[in-house]
Amino acid sequence: MSPFEKRRAARRQRERGAVVELTPLIDIVFQLLIFFLLTATFKDQSSLDVELARAQSQQRSEQPQNVVVSIAKDGRYEVDGAVVEARELEMRLCKHVKDGDDSLHIRADRASQHEALVVAMDVAKRCGMAKMGILHQN
Repeated sequence: MSPFEKRRAARRQRERGAVVELTPLIDIVFQLLIFFLLTATFKDQSSLDVELARAQSQQRSEQPQNVVVSIAKDGRYEVDGAVVEARELEMRLCKHVKDGDDSLHIRADRASQHEALVVAMDVAKRCGMAKMGILHQN
């Protein structure tokens, strides 16, 4: 074998030895992706733009929020992410009571009419909601 062929064979062997394995890198990237997806916090989206009233004292609810009714400035209601009319509000809340949700949380805009809040609470009472609360901003 000539010296030229020996150098060519040595160069080929060095080029083959420089292969980088990507499998561990891909595994780590997928693990990081799963970690960030599991630990991310997601914001509740509402179709109504509601600015909550502020309160000085605060009491945390220990149970998860079952039913949330949002009331906009102009008196529109939202239940389960859908804007509903006042007459449809009773049907939706009574359906939740039949499904076992007996707790109501009301998100009323600070500029909304007091009457809209009273209507929502009255409808909830007629449907048999056992617990009601008004959400506010601290």
